[in-house]
Amino acid sequence: MFGPKKIDYRIPRQSSRLWRSLLTAFATEFVTNPNTGNIRETMYKIGYRFATQSALPTCNSLDEFKTAMNSVWQDLDWGWVDLEETPASLRIIHHQSTNASLISDVFGDQTKVWGPAILEGAYQKWLSAMGAGESLKVTQSDLTDEFGTTEYQLKA
Repeated sequence: MFGPKKIDYRIPRQSSRLWRSLLTAFATEFVTNPNTGNIRETMYKIGYRFATQSALPTCNSLDEFKTAMNSVWQDLDWGWVDLEETPASLRIIHHQSTNASLISDVFGDQTKVWGPAILEGAYQKWLSAMGAGESLKVTQSDLTDEFGTTEYQLKA
């Protein structure tokens, strides 16, 4: 006979870590905002909510911040991020963000439009929590390439 312990044991092992976390954020956003019209805006909110659920520890440097974010992405098998300070902005380069064609194959070509907004929302939340404030915004600055690399910028 299969008791709850045997079923509970199998559930986390039979779904991807990435999709478990991300789908929880999806479901929560759709339940709290069922009249969503703009898919990119919705995906941004999902990314923001995901980052809220995946709060980072306090970081005292950009390197610590990058390490903390990469710890989240590594745990989810969702690429990695590099950060670069420029005089006018902070460049956020996320590699293997959507596993490129794999995600497009699953969700269709429109993924290129809304997929990067998930990370945009996540980075906005994390950077705001680190003290960036509301006047600085994360925006996608380049299209996602065929390898899943997307660039964002934090600037006024």
